[in-house]
Amino acid sequence: MVIAVLVILLVAGVRLLGGTGAQARKAGADLLTGMIEQARTAAITSRSYVVLAIAEPGDLPASDLRCRIGLFRVKPDQWPQSAADSVPAVLLSRWRTLENGVIILGGEVDGLQNPLDAEELTLVYGANNRSVKVRALAFNPRGGLHHPAGSNPVVMRIAEGGYRNGIATPNRRGDSLAIPENRLKIGRVIARPYRIDG
Repeated sequence: MVIAVLVILLVAGVRLLGGTGAQARKAGADLLTGMIEQARTAAITSRSYVVLAIAEPGDLPASDLRCRIGLFRVKPDQWPQSAADSVPAVLLSRWRTLENGVIILGGEVDGLQNPLDAEELTLVYGANNRSVKVRALAFNPRGGLHHPAGSNPVVMRIAEGGYRNGIATPNRRGDSLAIPENRLKIGRVIARPYRIDG
């Protein structure tokens, strides 16, 4: 009887722990989806460029190993001619942090570019002209995708894992070493995100 109770508790514990990673990943995907929609809407209503900045550990002064997402507004006449030039921006709200155990991964999906593999943007913001290099999505005043450059949609990957030495390292499961992840595809003209989980 005692062994039966222990087995039941063990099975329940494994299911509970197995679900937390998936729930955290879903929460991360929902946060990213909401922030993409917010950035797109802010670009249209303010008639300016809005940057969704992805700061990985080491990009900001924060000492924890978590990914942060921020929204920045850029006046239309201040968008640089080259992605290599710094972008004068205004932080729209405080940086949002992904939960522990959730990362944003680089790597293309089905031939679609991932913004984490694109050229970084250097944002300059705040009273002290703080400078930060980030991976980013930028939306134009019409709500379309402006950065990274190109004509095809882009894809973002939200996975279970952690940052080791500043590098996103996904957890892998099973013999196939599959990466548990959620995927968002973002259109080019109407930059709305939608899930393409495989």
